[in-house]
Amino acid sequence: MNLFKKIVFICFLYLVFPQNAFSNNKIVYLDLDFILSNTNIGKTVLQKLKSNETKKNQEFKTQEQILKDEENKILASTNIINEEQLKINISEFQKKLQNYKRLKSDEITKLKKKRNDEIVNILNLVNPIIEEYMAKNSISIIIDKKNIYIANKNYDITNNLIEIINERIK
Repeated sequence: MNLFKKIVFICFLYLVFPQNAFSNNKIVYLDLDFILSNTNIGKTVLQKLKSNETKKNQEFKTQEQILKDEENKILASTNIINEEQLKINISEFQKKLQNYKRLKSDEITKLKKKRNDEIVNILNLVNPIIEEYMAKNSISIIIDKKNIYIANKNYDITNNLIEIINERIK
């Protein structure tokens, strides 16, 4: 019976005096996409990449129009030329079309690689600034905004970092 009283007394103490855990870790979040698209360096790089991609897309459209015109000529000449010449024209056109598709695929791959490389370069410039900001403000963890369901806006450091990055990187 004495043991039972001790257990009840200990349970009572835990219920009456709950132990609160106080953490000294400061956790904040940022929107990395917003930083990349709204810092001066990010805007400049993304604008160059976009103009490059637009130029390539225009070249692709021009080349596609040329290929469509050539296809229409071949289709229009089906009744005019003999079958052997038609087969030769079709096979040449198919080769041109395959070369175009391969070239387009290669160019798109190059553009994606260039975009990724440029973003990595920007992040390499920005990361030391973010690390310094973490050290100055005693921040333990920075989480990307995409991975947060809901949080207090007071913990968002995106705008502060944009100002600092714009000051440091010209």
